Amino acid sequence: MKNIFNEVDFSEIASRVEKLSDTSLQRWGHMNLQEMLVHCTTQLKLSLGEISARQQGPSIMRSKLGKWLLFSNLPWPKNAGTPNEMNAELSSFSLSEIQNEKRVLLNYLEKVRAETQLKKHPFFGELSRKEWGRLIYKHLDHHLKQFSSR
Repeated sequence: MKNIFNEVDFSEIASRVEKLSDTSLQRWGHMNLQEMLVHCTTQLKLSLGEISARQQGPSIMRSKLGKWLLFSNLPWPKNAGTPNEMNAELSSFSLSEIQNEKRVLLNYLEKVRAETQLKKHPFFGELSRKEWGRLIYKHLDHHLKQFSSR
């Protein structure tokens, strides 16, 4: 599975983020492009511990089965649940123009790649650095597909 800690996979994701623009087509969901970018950046802030979150979501998400499903090649369902801190409807995201949100997201991706110790995930609990890298890749891929990037 692809992972943001792999240089080729990171470059591919970064290129897809760069291609987003105000003409990117939203294919599903409630978030607009800026909200999606902040939503994805918030995940990275959670991984770094810049935003704290309590454990939430069904306990199966923290089980071996839940992690197997998370890291399988099965696509994530559209409009799936998200931690409260990442929920655009529950958290009042401060939004700026698309180019700035893309820069912030890419900057946080670099910060995560440089970090050796990442925090617990609110849904999935303790994750290794490799698991975080896989989760971040899959999460970004999911939302880049939401906005017609691939």
